[in-house]
Amino acid sequence: MVEKRYEVRQERNGLWTVIDDVTGLPAASDGRDLTGLDREDARDIADVLNRDDRSKRRSSLV
Repeated sequence: MVEKRYEVRQERNGLWTVIDDVTGLPAASDGRDLTGLDREDARDIADVLNRDDRSKRRSSLV
């Protein structure tokens, strides 16, 4: 199984952040850090980012 680059982490305030495991920082999209999310949204966004990352890695192997 391929490692996931993006994970979710619950913050002290109870909201969720999508973390880029390569940098250890919050992931960003359109210049916005992916923080302050509800759990379901954070998981959905991480899933999409991981699918995109896997797709990019596969295409670079061809």
